[in-house]
Amino acid sequence: MLKLYGSIDTTSHGAAGQAELREPDAVREWRARGSSVQLARGPGWLCVAPGVAADGALVAAIQGSPIWRTREPAVIDAADDAHAVLAAYRLAGADFTSLLHGSFAVVLLDTARHTALLAVDRMGIERLAYAHDGERMTFATSAELVAREMRAAPIDRQALLSYLFFHMIPSPATIFSGVAKVPPACTVTFERGALRIASYWRPRFARAGDGSFEPLKASLDAALTEAVRSTQPDGATGAFLSGGLDSSTVAGYLARALPGPARTFSIGFGIDDYDELRFARIAGARFGFEAHEYQMQPQDVVDSFAAIARAYDEPFGNASALPTYYCARLARDSGVTHLLAGDGGDELFAGNQRYAEQRVFERYQHVPRLLRSALLEPVLRSLPPALQVGLLRKARNYVSQALTPLPDRLENWNFLHRLGHEAVLHPEFLAAIDTSAPLVHMRSVYNSVPSAEPLDRMLHYDWRFTLADNDLRKVGTMCDLAGVRVSYPMLHPDVIEVSLAVPPELKMRGLELRTFYKRAMRDFLPAEIIGKTKHGFGLPFGLWLTQSPRLAQLVQDNLASLGQRRLIRAEFLAQLRALHAGDDARYYGVFAWTLAMLEQWLQEHAVSL
Repeated sequence: MLKLYGSIDTTSHGAAGQAELREPDAVREWRARGSSVQLARGPGWLCVAPGVAADGALVAAIQGSPIWRTREPAVIDAADDAHAVLAAYRLAGADFTSLLHGSFAVVLLDTARHTALLAVDRMGIERLAYAHDGERMTFATSAELVAREMRAAPIDRQALLSYLFFHMIPSPATIFSGVAKVPPACTVTFERGALRIASYWRPRFARAGDGSFEPLKASLDAALTEAVRSTQPDGATGAFLSGGLDSSTVAGYLARALPGPARTFSIGFGIDDYDELRFARIAGARFGFEAHEYQMQPQDVVDSFAAIARAYDEPFGNASALPTYYCARLARDSGVTHLLAGDGGDELFAGNQRYAEQRVFERYQHVPRLLRSALLEPVLRSLPPALQVGLLRKARNYVSQALTPLPDRLENWNFLHRLGHEAVLHPEFLAAIDTSAPLVHMRSVYNSVPSAEPLDRMLHYDWRFTLADNDLRKVGTMCDLAGVRVSYPMLHPDVIEVSLAVPPELKMRGLELRTFYKRAMRDFLPAEIIGKTKHGFGLPFGLWLTQSPRLAQLVQDNLASLGQRRLIRAEFLAQLRALHAGDDARYYGVFAWTLAMLEQWLQEHAVSL
């Protein structure tokens, strides 16, 4: 969804007034629909955003809900956030981003010097894409609009590989060649003909032994209270409620903040392994919610598949976008225009199952090296096929995975990893890409945090891959499609600061996920929610494919069309249908969704490979 757009002429003729940049049709349509945005323009530059300020040669544009951490009167007394950006820039120069917290996408233009500075918030709640063609820098919250304005941005085949590998396209890449995204906690500066990307913030995790439980518990309660209060909840505010720790926490604190019952919105699927409505109802009984529920059916996928593909400016393969959309639409139909989401808690307080799984593999490193290299590994590697069964096969697989370093080990389940690039990808596509690039990118992110603790590195890794490039894109875009705005209290800076202060041994004890958080919430959340296993917001797409002829036909048609694009081997697509029809419909159903959604996106956006 377009929220901010702008462009600046980076050549000398802009200052002479010889060029007035055209306002794109998409921006005119956006403004004509009554969007609450402001337009500012001058010779050689143009900005459209919810907040725009111009003063002399400086122009600021901002989108989001920024939180200023400064006592400077010029900033805190500014008329609005855009003018606060100008004041902060005059005080701190390019370092003004250190004063900004919360959610934001911000642009600072110096039109006299034809320079631009772009930045997004620390967690990547907001987004910003950009491109430079030698004469003009264009930026927008829609990568597709940037590509369209540059008029020469073909599909990036390397980004297509990233989509197939990650089921989304992680920053800084986009699906469009020559168009990039600003990574979380980064600035992109164009000055004197050079483009520079820099990180303005890196987390500092507490070390082992730092901090104690009771003060941290009190800090967490204060942080969550402030996080919900800062969203300015009113009678049109509600909350997503899956029944998990985070959605129940956010909805519970919302109930505290409102004079009447908090309205909550939940999705069911009618399948026990996916349905968490029981836990949502337990939370509702504790906090007195006005609960709203919707039971999804396979036909809902058929009805909304194209609309979801159309809503994203890049291919996006997370199937849980569908229940997110239906939940947000349920809220809108109930008169709610603002939703609070629980995203972020698992990545701040160690709640994802893979953290426990990786800790099991890390324990192998404590086995004496001589025993590992001289006995265990040679014996397990040399096992004849007849003995690779039962416990011996499990031991062999365990050692193999334990020997794979992080973060590569996180992708052992990956379809391309398991099946092999050559078995899945068309030879022409395979010859045009670097198959090692996704892993190289993973390693660079994993190793970018100044911490020696594997748990902290995995948390920071997930801030990028699970939050910024996946869950936040999913929830934000689906709420836009449904016509509601969304806030993320778990990603409030106060909550983030508390999470960073929790030492690793308190954050996760042994294989117990979210040790600190569960203990801190013991008097607030119902015991059933504290003790439930990690579930998520998955969609039973693979199972529904076996039950709904209409859904199966939709997917089959998309896969057949994708097979004509010389991207995926036609024989693999036939094999995928057979694999899905077998015993592991859930596993292969995920990849079927990913591929079918890619084809639908290409069709909806009239893009050819």
